[in-house]
Amino acid sequence: MHARSAGLRQHGRSERPGYNRGVDSERWLPVGIFAGLVLLIAAPFAVRGVRDALRPELVEVRIVTAAGDGVFREGARRVGPGEQPAIAVALRLRDVWGRQRWLGPADRLELDGVPVDHQVSDGWPEQDRQVRVFWFTVECSNVGGTVTPERAGRLLRYRTFLANEMGHQLRAASLPEPHNDDPLGPRPDRIPVDAGTLRLYAKVEVFDPKREVRALQSASTAGAESILDPRFPAIHRAAVLADGLHPEVGELFNLSGWEVEPDHDRTWDAVGDAAFGLRFAEAVERRLVVSSRTFAAVAATGRPAFPGGSPALDLAVDAADGTVTSNGRELRWVDDARPGDVLIDGSHYTVLVADDGDGRLSATDTVIHCWRRPPEMTTLGAVLPVSPTRARLVRHGP
Repeated sequence: MHARSAGLRQHGRSERPGYNRGVDSERWLPVGIFAGLVLLIAAPFAVRGVRDALRPELVEVRIVTAAGDGVFREGARRVGPGEQPAIAVALRLRDVWGRQRWLGPADRLELDGVPVDHQVSDGWPEQDRQVRVFWFTVECSNVGGTVTPERAGRLLRYRTFLANEMGHQLRAASLPEPHNDDPLGPRPDRIPVDAGTLRLYAKVEVFDPKREVRALQSASTAGAESILDPRFPAIHRAAVLADGLHPEVGELFNLSGWEVEPDHDRTWDAVGDAAFGLRFAEAVERRLVVSSRTFAAVAATGRPAFPGGSPALDLAVDAADGTVTSNGRELRWVDDARPGDVLIDGSHYTVLVADDGDGRLSATDTVIHCWRRPPEMTTLGAVLPVSPTRARLVRHGP
């Protein structure tokens, strides 16, 4: 009986050949659905991963400037009086296959001294990514004062200052302002001068405009530690202030102004060496720093030192009540004083620029000077000491 029943059961199973396949199908159906859901969910991530892998990589950033001929170049640039230079960054990109190309917002670009083919663009080459630039000036940490060789390395150290006025595009919206003198506040007696030395630094970030919190890629130009490199991005702007003044004096504006203690040639050079590894005069020629005497020398002669020998004019004068006299006689422009003459009061050198129109050397005449702070153009009355003082009026040249 049991054997017959077993045989019937066996025969019954053999009469349903698709039974196992149906059970297997039912068993694997949830697995297939789950796998399909996983693929469905993972597909966008896989596509995004592939797309991200194919994105261009930001490899290098260089600051380039243009003036006159319209060619954007790297490194230091000297700009003639009245010229308005333009500033931009060039980006070096690399694709997944290792191919590299340059991108920049200018038609003509030269790097390493030669023209380069590049993609002309003012933005990132992908529609779902954007690029922003943080522009900085590179200036001395302090505006000036007195310095000794022991303190020179710290006081004359350069650092970066954020320059928001330049915007955040690949091409700067404007020239930067000097920022190390911001704590000085407004100076109503100062006359603006469209000149000076500017050193620059930039950080470039690539970001998702829908998620701007963090940068996806970033790269920066050389920092303040590289200011002695001849290729460091700098703009030196000359200025025609008056006949008799050398235009090169314009390049010294924006630099910090220092007086060395004790006032001795060896000490001056020790300060320059401690701060930059250069003689002080070389540091002035490199437009890194300036003093009252070297500023006046560049204005009068084009060089950071006055020539040897006797000057063409060396007149003892008295300064009091906003006027300058010699033996009680007022000094007259043209006859007694000319643009480029230097009024020396101790270690303070003031360069005459222009008469106010009355023909007399008086408080409202225009002068330039540098005294323990960056050079500035102002009036003679703002420079003369309150108490009467004995000084010299010196002329170098004809």
